[in-house]
Amino acid sequence: MFKKISFTMLAAYMLILPNFSSSSFAADTPITIDSGILKNNRVLIPLRAVSENLGADVKWNQQQKTITIAKENTEMVLTINSNKVMLNQSEIVLDVPAELNYNSTYVPARFVSQTLGAEVNWNQQASQATITLDGKQLQVTIQKPQVQIPIAKKITDKLTDKQRQVFVNKLNEATDLSSIKQIRATFSPYFTDKFINEIIRSKGLKYDFKFTTVYQSAISYTNTNTAKLSQSSGPDSKYAPNETLYRTAKLVYTNKGWKVDGVDFSLVNEVFNP
Repeated sequence: MFKKISFTMLAAYMLILPNFSSSSFAADTPITIDSGILKNNRVLIPLRAVSENLGADVKWNQQQKTITIAKENTEMVLTINSNKVMLNQSEIVLDVPAELNYNSTYVPARFVSQTLGAEVNWNQQASQATITLDGKQLQVTIQKPQVQIPIAKKITDKLTDKQRQVFVNKLNEATDLSSIKQIRATFSPYFTDKFINEIIRSKGLKYDFKFTTVYQSAISYTNTNTAKLSQSSGPDSKYAPNETLYRTAKLVYTNKGWKVDGVDFSLVNEVFNP
């Protein structure tokens, strides 16, 4: 028999966002996560951030839509869209459940983090949660509402999305510069001078992998002059099934239109696939 406990006092302590600034911690350089979600005055963070940075073991049950997060003597089982959680075989009730957003699983930041032993602080002015555990510090920033971009400025063709596909093709081409004789002439219409200098110095992009799939949601706008083009390696890549390579291109709007200004990669162990 599972023991069902009243979670009123614990919820008040662990879930309500405090109205004070983050303290300073003696931790390494903070890891930034800019995809937090604020819902019902609670911060939700991507589950991947938990498994990567809080040292927890994460398992996904596709059939039951449950997430098991375990570390040392602590185990919690969350169910998508359910506010009931099993914590070390005791049932508790949260104000906000785990949920799917942008094809990723999001979990309550304060509950999960503090249950794993982390310290959590909320900066109201910056809309930022700081999570500290074992010398690591995560800074979770809440996503801003989607920016409205004039149609004429959007990175898309009305029918074929040609422009975003051109960026993908050129980024794929930049993985290996050995066969390109005129590097600047090849990439100047699509990359900024700053980014061209970077790939010349590094002799190409960090990962020699050519991304193919471009989802409709691949483009996100930070403001009217900056955007991101995000892609993942997919289930049939050389990294699958245990890893996924993510590529995020930083785009800026110049007097000659949109150009790539930088690229970030992340190779992630995928212990779940909701």
